[in-house]
Amino acid sequence: MAFCDIDGAQFPRKYRAVPLGESEAEAISAVYKAVWLAACDYPQEWREKRAMTADQVRSEIQAGYYFFGVYATGTLVGVYKASITERGCYGEQQAVLPEYQNQGVAYAMYEQFLAFAKTNHCNVNYVNILIGNEPCERAMKRYHFYKTGEPWEQAKGMWVQTYERKVDEDC
Repeated sequence: MAFCDIDGAQFPRKYRAVPLGESEAEAISAVYKAVWLAACDYPQEWREKRAMTADQVRSEIQAGYYFFGVYATGTLVGVYKASITERGCYGEQQAVLPEYQNQGVAYAMYEQFLAFAKTNHCNVNYVNILIGNEPCERAMKRYHFYKTGEPWEQAKGMWVQTYERKVDEDC
């Protein structure tokens, strides 16, 4: 069992995020379809775009995007996508199967996201969070992300806030 150090306290971590490759494209796609197509807080067009096919996942990997995920009992239950940009390490498209939400899967992915940025010598981690998405806002607070800039419309009617965190800061 892994442990995460948050504000000096050790928390047991049941799950661990691992790198995913093209051979897992079908499983990644299945998670995205199960989660994003049901994510009614987002516009329909956005949800459909995020419910990637296995071919789209493979294409993104070949284009240089990184996918990471969490397995439970041999099944992929959570996924996120990352890229290294001039600004830093950008995380997006996090999805956790409903039956595994509120069990630490997303936190395992955030912890791996922080470590990935450090390994790649990035200055910051950054993400865009849907305004009012309480679970994501809790994660931002837990991992010491702070708001940057003003909220902005990422898709028609979908307002997000960009958050970032200095890579060398302790969580």
